[in-house]
Amino acid sequence: MNLWKMELIHLYRSWRGWTLIGFYLLASILAVVIGIFIDRAYANFSHARALDLYMTISIVGLLVFVGIVVSSLAFDSNKDSSIFLRTRFTMKQIILTKLVIYFSFSGILFYSGFILTLIISMFLFDTSDPLKLNWVLWGIFLELVSGFFYVSLMLFTSSIFRGSVASVLLTLAVLIGIPIIGTTLITVELLMRGLMDTPPVEWEYVSYVGRTLLWWPAALSDTQAFMSVTESEVNSGMISFFGQVFELDAHFRYKPLISTLIASPILALLAWRRYSRREI
Repeated sequence: MNLWKMELIHLYRSWRGWTLIGFYLLASILAVVIGIFIDRAYANFSHARALDLYMTISIVGLLVFVGIVVSSLAFDSNKDSSIFLRTRFTMKQIILTKLVIYFSFSGILFYSGFILTLIISMFLFDTSDPLKLNWVLWGIFLELVSGFFYVSLMLFTSSIFRGSVASVLLTLAVLIGIPIIGTTLITVELLMRGLMDTPPVEWEYVSYVGRTLLWWPAALSDTQAFMSVTESEVNSGMISFFGQVFELDAHFRYKPLISTLIASPILALLAWRRYSRREI
């Protein structure tokens, strides 16, 4: 049987595919519903803010997606599945097929939910402040680039352990643990330096730990803010995202962009080295 066809059938017939569809669809519905309540309470809720809500809520779907992909890449945890795949296909075919199918599927779901939220919100909410297409496209491009880091990271963490549970926990520990530890260290540092009155948006520039964390590749995901830039924000030169205000700069988060381009191929090569040395 063709590996691509087999993987697609497994994705759509199992709980994995429908779970991802459900989470991204739910994120779109919740963004619209929450927007309706906010619009009724405060009025003038814009369609751009509905997109911000969607991207925020879809983080849950991203975490579920990480778990599904990592468990899929840890196919050696199931002896029968491992023997079936590795006696019929090469390791390169197995890994590439899984990565392409899952990441294409997730990307289609994310942007489908984004477009669905945009269309519905244009009918329900204020559209007097239109989106700037060039900034939206720039945000989409950077979002796709940041995906390379997640691909290589999940590939690397999946190669460390044979067990799917251990691989998933390690991946989530890296993605969630580093920001939590970093935020804690920044808070401790600012307390020690007597700078706790500093606005949170300036922590990453005032704190030494914050400056270091700006090189963490996952920080490139902050450029999702570009996907909801409006004309008024372009005129003012400032953008609001996740309740914080940033200067609108095309080179925003250029440091994690550099580290992503460097770290991604290194992690991928290390992962491939470990996978290629595995025995059935």
